[in-house]
Amino acid sequence: MKRIGVVIPAITDNLQSELLGGITATAAAAGCDVIVLTTATNGLDFHMQSEIMEGEESIYALLGQARLDGVLLASQYFVKETVRQRISAIIRKAGLPCIDLGGTALGFETVHIPQDQAVQTLTDHLIEQHGCRKLLFLSGHAGNPDAEQRMQGFLRSAEAHHCAHEVFYGDFWKVRAAELGAEILQHKREKPDAVICASDMMAVTLCDTLQSGGLSVPDDIIVTGFDGHIFALSSFPTLTTIGGAMDELGRIATAQLLGMRSCSPRNARMHIIYGASCGCVERMADYQAAALQVQQQIRRDSSAADMLEMQINADIITRTSLVESLSELTDVVDQTAHIIRSYRSLHLCLLPDWDGNPEQPDICKTKPFPRQMLCAVSKPAGVPCTLGGVFPTAGIVPMLSEPHEPVLLFVLPLHASSQVFGYCVLEYAQAADFTVSVLLFHLLSAVANGLRMLRHKRYAEYLQQKIEEASLYDKMTDMLSRKGLLLHLEKQKHASARCGMMLVTIAKLAATPNGQHSSRLPDTVLQSELLLANAIRMLSGRDLQTARLDKRTFAVVFPLAEQESPERISEEMMIQLEVLIRKMQEGSAAAFLPEPYYVCGEVTFPAADCMAALWDTLNSSKPKDKGFTGISQLKKLRREIHKAPELAWNLTELAKRLNISRSYVQKLYKEQFGISYMDDLIDARISRAKQLLTTTDLRIQEVAASCGYQNSTHFMRQFREKTGMSPSAFRELSD
Repeated sequence: MKRIGVVIPAITDNLQSELLGGITATAAAAGCDVIVLTTATNGLDFHMQSEIMEGEESIYALLGQARLDGVLLASQYFVKETVRQRISAIIRKAGLPCIDLGGTALGFETVHIPQDQAVQTLTDHLIEQHGCRKLLFLSGHAGNPDAEQRMQGFLRSAEAHHCAHEVFYGDFWKVRAAELGAEILQHKREKPDAVICASDMMAVTLCDTLQSGGLSVPDDIIVTGFDGHIFALSSFPTLTTIGGAMDELGRIATAQLLGMRSCSPRNARMHIIYGASCGCVERMADYQAAALQVQQQIRRDSSAADMLEMQINADIITRTSLVESLSELTDVVDQTAHIIRSYRSLHLCLLPDWDGNPEQPDICKTKPFPRQMLCAVSKPAGVPCTLGGVFPTAGIVPMLSEPHEPVLLFVLPLHASSQVFGYCVLEYAQAADFTVSVLLFHLLSAVANGLRMLRHKRYAEYLQQKIEEASLYDKMTDMLSRKGLLLHLEKQKHASARCGMMLVTIAKLAATPNGQHSSRLPDTVLQSELLLANAIRMLSGRDLQTARLDKRTFAVVFPLAEQESPERISEEMMIQLEVLIRKMQEGSAAAFLPEPYYVCGEVTFPAADCMAALWDTLNSSKPKDKGFTGISQLKKLRREIHKAPELAWNLTELAKRLNISRSYVQKLYKEQFGISYMDDLIDARISRAKQLLTTTDLRIQEVAASCGYQNSTHFMRQFREKTGMSPSAFRELSD
């Protein structure tokens, strides 16, 4: 089925509805849908481009995505030239056939309806029925096609009846009509029997000017109009005018766009609407008083209606601002849609990502309509709504993809200021049933505001989630926090995996910088904490999870194989930790080392109880700040030496680490390991040298440096003493 688009701003009067009625009737006869892209406001060129207007005018971008067989552009109703030009550019880019109902200024094809016969008939009526002999035609702009046609009908009638006549060029608006009235009142122009105006606006303005100056309409002068506008029929006196022109324009333009041959006879749908301004309405003494009473009643009814609308609007705004989800919002729409009169069905079509980027809830899209939309509400009048899914934007609304009779749809923007969320589609039986009302505008605004509130609630949830996530990590080290570690351990419980846990803290500083002032000690402690944290992060060889429990205490969780002991693995990691700490310290200016201490055990559940037990053990068994830490510490030092013999080991440092004298270190070392400290260090370095000589292509000087020798000659001498051959000979023999 074909479908045509009609682009028109806020539909606020009967002439626009009449135009749409003519379009719809012709399109329906051709089996064609009519899609009206419209707004609730119509901005002026001298208005600043506000965020609200940006949101309203976003609906015209749908022309670039919708599947349409042609467009009727009512450019005469757009006040802003910038909007006319923007719409024109979209239509051209989309390659849509277009007829401009407002003329050729934008370069599109246009249509002109014959209007001369209707004006001639009206002029004949004034001459023949009311005896008018001196006639004046208040025209539109000189050269305007509509004004010229209407003037030709007037001239034919006046000349055929040999009446005195003249033409006064107006502007289709108020200024020139008021000037003409002033000239008549001031006797600068001879008073005619009748003034036939080319528009209702000019006719009503002329009537008001003449009557305010003391002349009576129609007793002193007859005034008629052209258009059939509602304000002409409700003015005092009611205006005799010509109606049906917009209906005819809509029919002829639609037939031309669809390639149909128009079969309407000339001026077929134009007709005279008789009012009091020519004297055809029965005259009553209290005519004006009765009209005033009617106007007062209308005002009273309007005030009552306004109060009801305010109450309804306040309720809708409150309800939409309190929703917690999209489904709750659609429920509100379902329950309040009845305030829109005469609609057949309602559809809310949202951008699939209407809730936007949670990190930037106020960011607006510059191209609001993607290739797909989400139908959030599909509601026939009086029937509970249903939720739709994603559909192609080219289809405008899902209902058009199903078999149907020709329909009339009005498409309005759904936005909160410049934040575009999508559009609302309303189906009507006839164009006259639709008009922009305060209730409709407020319902759409409330829904858009509800969507905006949901966006910000999602942003608040996102922030809360980020705060929760942040609480799972230590900011300084990026390790898990105590809370994060407990959560990790509970997950391991569900995985039924054995885990060990080691708590590591700084027992004491093995050395402090020489001459350091006591006020700088906190800096030293902080650096030692970071040194330990960095070393823990560098632990390798297992699937580890690390955490910082307080300033100086860390946890390492590691997997345990069957029959594997957490003590053995923890001891291996501690040796690796101490080597890493020493290597990092050598590359810095710090003259101190954090001396780590640990406890370990297998993780049991609840994890919080297991951690608490290890924590108590750690604090109760941690070594004192002074005094010898035991043979176990000496053994650990020896393991460190053999794991990293290339480091700058010296007896003085070992003594500080163990908090005993140099001579006592030598004595204990010999007693425990059966070898002196120096010989043991040389053996460890030579052992490392053998490994490098047989597994790498390093030069002898590089091997020496990698084993902790500053002098390659000294290295070669010690190597020969221990092996009986030179390093080069050892490498050749190994090959």
